[in-house]
Amino acid sequence: MSAAIITASALAGCSTAPEARAPQGDATPPRLALPPAALGCELALQQHLVVQAPGQPAQELDALLEVDAQTVRLALVHLGQRVGVIVWDGQQLQTELSRWWPAQLAPAQVLGDMQLALWPVDAIARALPASWMLQEVGTPSGSASGSASGSARRLSHQGQTRVEIRPAGGDAFEILYAAGAWQLRVASPGGMRPCANAGEGA
Repeated sequence: MSAAIITASALAGCSTAPEARAPQGDATPPRLALPPAALGCELALQQHLVVQAPGQPAQELDALLEVDAQTVRLALVHLGQRVGVIVWDGQQLQTELSRWWPAQLAPAQVLGDMQLALWPVDAIARALPASWMLQEVGTPSGSASGSASGSARRLSHQGQTRVEIRPAGGDAFEILYAAGAWQLRVASPGGMRPCANAGEGA
């Protein structure tokens, strides 16, 4: 359950992450860039990802996710080869991407989707543009062992669901885009409620 410390001292790219907003007149889901501390706990998790891009075979990746009050670190690995490292400190998004990184997948989207699935609903809702709404659907179990089941999240624009995050077993969840752009399945300790099983965090 614990992950190795992710170091990224030689990052290739550095950019300021966009605020959570959608282009005017567009229904493209906004990309979140919430502060690391807004998660409400510290994490060190090993995850398994299955990425399904349109018209391409599914790609399986392993991930090492670390979050503390200052930084989000995510490293993606495939067959022992590092695919990419993403580091977010609340101000800048730094990336180191190999040639195996999926070209159609923006690192800012990876960060935003991860936060959409794992960060508290209230923190996400405060960051969304006025025309967007995040809802929890279903009733969480209330116990740490089963809290990932029974509750999904729907991000909607003017009443139409654009992104759905739903449990896929006790320790997994799926992210689906209504437009069919891509799908992501994440097997992660704690599922969509990782802080329920984490120690006292930030």
